[in-house]
Amino acid sequence: MIAQRLILEAKRELSFGALTIKEIAFKLGFSDASYFSRFFKKQTGRNPEGFKEGKT
Repeated sequence: MIAQRLILEAKRELSFGALTIKEIAFKLGFSDASYFSRFFKKQTGRNPEGFKEGKT
């Protein structure tokens, strides 16, 4: 449930926010942006960069 909440907030920030992926990672409590990227891809099947650009 915590992972779902983090992904929901990450998707919101990536879609509507002006923060960089690194800033989003730190905002959500990740100490390493690359770990956030791996976590996001594992949960969604897409990397944060691709999601932000609207690609698969």
